Amino acid sequence: MFRAHIRPQRRAGALKLADCVRLVRAIRSVLSQAIRAGGTTLRDYVGADGLPGEFSLRLDAYERAGKPCRRCRTPIRHITQGQRSTYYCPTCQQ
Repeated sequence: MFRAHIRPQRRAGALKLADCVRLVRAIRSVLSQAIRAGGTTLRDYVGADGLPGEFSLRLDAYERAGKPCRRCRTPIRHITQGQRSTYYCPTCQQ
């Protein structure tokens, strides 16, 4: 959602075709980068090689509440949606 510039509170039905295209591209990009980095180790996961994934070091918003956005320097916000944590930049994600 961050890379696609989409605010996480937007309803799926309110997305325009251009939003969906950006989202698909962003998802593909993030997944490719995460695979190359060995995954996203948040707790105690290790890959087949016994090493933790390093993609968590590159996350743009997740668990960065209060820290500056890497794009615009606005503090990242945290909300709860459906009992799940959501992190976003109020400036970059409209």
